[in-house]
Amino acid sequence: MIKKEEFLLLAAESTHLVIKNEKLLKEAGVDCRIIPLPSQIKASCGLSIRADLKDIEKIKEILYNNEMELYLIKKSGLKKEIEKLS
Repeated sequence: MIKKEEFLLLAAESTHLVIKNEKLLKEAGVDCRIIPLPSQIKASCGLSIRADLKDIEKIKEILYNNEMELYLIKKSGLKKEIEKLS
């Protein structure tokens, strides 16, 4: 059976911004963690934030106008689709 999953990925141009925004999200009760940035996404920072798709509206509200790019990641086995949302 092929494992399928969907999640949000937030990317930024600086490590400082990724760490700051992870803290903001966690303080608001969003389950998230810092992970390496996939090579398919171009940003000068090598880190990103992974979060559940169910929290998208809360994330948008918290990080509104906060220099983060939002992506939807769909994984099916070894195949990965990346869709930019913002």
